[in-house]
Amino acid sequence: MSESNLPLRTSCRGLVINDGGRVLLAQHRISEGTVWVGPGGGVEDGETLVEALARELGEETGLVLTDPAAPALVWTQEHKFPEMEPHGYSGVTGHFFVVPLSAFTREAGSPADAHEHPYEDGMLDMRWWSLDEVESADQQAILFSPRAFPRLMRDLLDQDRFEAQTRASPDNTTWPKNVNLADTCHW
Repeated sequence: MSESNLPLRTSCRGLVINDGGRVLLAQHRISEGTVWVGPGGGVEDGETLVEALARELGEETGLVLTDPAAPALVWTQEHKFPEMEPHGYSGVTGHFFVVPLSAFTREAGSPADAHEHPYEDGMLDMRWWSLDEVESADQQAILFSPRAFPRLMRDLLDQDRFEAQTRASPDNTTWPKNVNLADTCHW
């Protein structure tokens, strides 16, 4: 199989939002430096997107999803990563889910010395961000994924707009209808 024909790896990212409207983001190393993105990772064979999301969030954050109906798919992003070619992939198709913190219980994540610990996968930090902090960091050239995340987060936190969109899409797969991530999200 030539490198141009390698498949994309399917991944899931959680945008866990607390009652104060803050979102949990993880900082990862990338070729251009670092990027802040929702915690998550690759979908394993036989897993649904929500099962993979629940597993990844448990491993990386210690949050255990107790309401599997809570995650709402809000964005899908496709990106090519040449550094993934030695692993058999040309890049990633990322599925971003918004999940309220109330849909989880808190347990311990992976032990710090475990091979599946998120810091072994290039994670540098994890923290809660307010919209103001995201917008301020964006003005200082801090990278987020998707790149349009500051604008998209503002839309997510507009509860009336979010609820109207998810009601219009019972499977929660078309929100927001006016965002073309292929044009706005680049690593």
